[in-house]
Amino acid sequence: MNFLFAIKHFFCAGYYKGHRVHSPNIYNFFEKAIFSKKQFDYSAAENANNALKKSKQKIQSLSIGAKGTGKITEKKVSDIAKKSSSCGRYGRLLQRISAFLQPSTIVELGTSLGIGTIYLASGCESAKIITVEGCSETLKIAKQNFIKFNKQNIETINANFNDVLEPILKQNTNTSLIFVDGNHTYDDTISYFSTICKYANDNLVVIFDDINWSKGMTKAWRKIQNTSQVVVSVETARMGIIFFNKALTKKNYCTRY
Repeated sequence: MNFLFAIKHFFCAGYYKGHRVHSPNIYNFFEKAIFSKKQFDYSAAENANNALKKSKQKIQSLSIGAKGTGKITEKKVSDIAKKSSSCGRYGRLLQRISAFLQPSTIVELGTSLGIGTIYLASGCESAKIITVEGCSETLKIAKQNFIKFNKQNIETINANFNDVLEPILKQNTNTSLIFVDGNHTYDDTISYFSTICKYANDNLVVIFDDINWSKGMTKAWRKIQNTSQVVVSVETARMGIIFFNKALTKKNYCTRY
């Protein structure tokens, strides 16, 4: 974690539960997605994650990105699940955002064991979800979970993100939600963002995970949120969310969550 970012975020964060947010659309996003009081059914993703935490299975995990591309190590599925970035309160946030936006197509970069994917799918059962994972072994387990929890609207792709992101967006011009959760380096993150910008429309919302994971990720997030094509950005301690809708008033929001 980039602790300087975290400390700065703590002191700068405001707009808790939408207070002082003057844009009606963004206020609704705060009230109905980030800080929603509505009761949601998170059981599919959380039951899946709890089962994985008890798994005794070991897999040959392929590392891609900041921790060393191409490195294969034996890992316990339970250890991967325990370190999953998409479980708990931030996984629930993914589901609420999906439920609020009701996107027609969702693209996820970084399936891992599929917990975040299930949260997204549970938020909008009618959405087409395309999820990409570089490690075939973790993707196999994710696909088993999708079947087990009856998530039939998920298409999986085993590939490097840079190889498939542009073709996916070119073929799915109605994509309205993208979740970027993998390859946490400055160069890769900016590369994904640059590709996304080519196909951005007013309905598109993009979530970047682990924006305070390292100095490089903090730098990438600052560059992204200050790009002219991005109209609104919402920053939590861990996730950065951007809106391309030109009808909105340009502003960066930093909030405690």
